Amino acid sequence: MSTLEITFFPFPHFIDGKMLARSLLPWPEACKSCKHRICRNATVDKLNLCSYGYNYQRANTHITVGGILVREYPISSKARSKRFRSESKSIISRAILDSCIQSVRQYDQSIQQDFKTEKERLIERYVQEEQYKTDFLAPLCEQIQKGLSFVHDYKQINTQISQNINVIIEQRYSGESIEEKLNKATREERAIYEAAKFLDEKLNTAKFLMHPEWLDLKEECKKFRFHGLVIKYRRIYSPRFENKNISVALSGQSHLELIANPGAVSVIPHTFFDNAAKYSPKNGRVEIYLQDIDDGIEFEVSSYGPRILPKEEQQIFQPFYRGEAARRAEEEGSGYGLYLSQMIAKNHLGSIIKLEQEVRNTGGKGHWTTFSIRIPLRAAIL
Repeated sequence: MSTLEITFFPFPHFIDGKMLARSLLPWPEACKSCKHRICRNATVDKLNLCSYGYNYQRANTHITVGGILVREYPISSKARSKRFRSESKSIISRAILDSCIQSVRQYDQSIQQDFKTEKERLIERYVQEEQYKTDFLAPLCEQIQKGLSFVHDYKQINTQISQNINVIIEQRYSGESIEEKLNKATREERAIYEAAKFLDEKLNTAKFLMHPEWLDLKEECKKFRFHGLVIKYRRIYSPRFENKNISVALSGQSHLELIANPGAVSVIPHTFFDNAAKYSPKNGRVEIYLQDIDDGIEFEVSSYGPRILPKEEQQIFQPFYRGEAARRAEEEGSGYGLYLSQMIAKNHLGSIIKLEQEVRNTGGKGHWTTFSIRIPLRAAIL
């Protein structure tokens, strides 16, 4: 049987359309020469009557019982009456038939559950051993490289745009800092400046997708303040928060310096802020927490967002995966931000990104969602 082969069934039956005779009751001669095959192609599970006067019933998608006479069947016909008179020894009760069919369905469910459990176990092992990198990402590597082949060119173009707008703002406006000068710049000038900064960070993220080996280069590591990265991305994403009237609050204190690859580490706050800006509803809020601890820095970003189902809590860190609710939100996304951030957290820093989410939908705004990480003061690769 296709549900792993039942070796004995008491009544005549088909398995995946094949007529089998292993039963207490034989197949009637009329069934053996039947051209209609209505029972063989049954699509519903209820008890039915064929033109020869026999009952048949589908037990599941693979097994169909046929060529039987059920005593309690309410519908009669001339053919059925004839069968009852000539084949009285082949008559069975509805209770016995129902019992047999129920046993088949329970067995089927048991097999399906065992199959599902084993499938989930294999998938979990597959992901834990990162076999997908060989089976999935490696064959796609060439295609990914082609898709990202213009990153270098885009960076050069964007660098020219950024340099030119910086010169314009520096020369045209007075002030001690770029922030003071930006406040005096026109709306169009600020938009160009902010867009160039935003695009530059997106291209930096793409760089690590193209060359993940950079995460292992010790010479790329240096001392820097993580607090500075957080302030930088808060500023870069300010226009997107303001467009949706999202309030942003920063709490905690951090003065410690890290020794790591700042370009790689920056992907983490970039991704946290990007998701918060992308999925937060209008008039929402974003809370940033940054605090020095004995062996590193606690960093977390909380905001309202789409529901992440329990089964998706690990899947969202897999390459190119996006949760069901996130896809329904119709927000553009590639599904590699959290994957790349988690890869950097584990492989470069020796840490892990965690997710916490309230199940309750708060006032229709979404589910309060927190992404957090404990960042060590020294990269694991060192």
